[in-house]
Amino acid sequence: MSTPQVQVKDHRALRFLTAGSVDDGKSTLIGRLLFDSRAILADQLDTLEKRAAGAPIDLSLLTDGLEAEREQGITIDVAYRYFATRQRKFIIADAPGHEQYTRNMVTAAAGSDAAVVLVDITKLDTHASPMPLLAQTRRHALLAHLLRVPSIVFAVNKLDAVSDPAQAFAATKTALLAFAQQAGIAVAGVIPVSALRGDNVTQPLAADWYDGPSLLQLLEALP
Repeated sequence: MSTPQVQVKDHRALRFLTAGSVDDGKSTLIGRLLFDSRAILADQLDTLEKRAAGAPIDLSLLTDGLEAEREQGITIDVAYRYFATRQRKFIIADAPGHEQYTRNMVTAAAGSDAAVVLVDITKLDTHASPMPLLAQTRRHALLAHLLRVPSIVFAVNKLDAVSDPAQAFAATKTALLAFAQQAGIAVAGVIPVSALRGDNVTQPLAADWYDGPSLLQLLEALP
């Protein structure tokens, strides 16, 4: 199935934050965007490859820069990263997922053009009706909305880890849109991704159940 072209509306730099619950894959998603857009310095890549010792490199280390974060396996501070494609330049703010660091997410949201709220599909009961969302997913989406972030995108992550990604994504999308409608949030997109494997992050997803844009294509087109 062919993927429709997304028209790029604005060539100015897009500042966006990544948010969501802890361990939803925010740092890995940003690492994937940096890696696939070749925004990683050669010495950074060399360090990651040596640390991996032959295993797949840990892309989350590109944003989890503080030693305390690495020891605890969480993101505490807001990490800013920059990359560019042929279409646009981007400024990313990686917000912490833990509830006690919500104020850092608010700092990241201030002045952002868009918010990418990650949703870990492996933490959800996609067969429940209605399907409950994680509290931090709802909280971060609501905060972005209250702070008047113009574009809010939900990135449904870790689809590579579920047995029926089509069903799981459809159920999650339905739950997200129902929550957004109830909260008065205008959603710019609900995008299926696998940050770890790179599915639908920069390149469109090759699946018969999804014919929308990749996450990067959507970000390139946002105002």
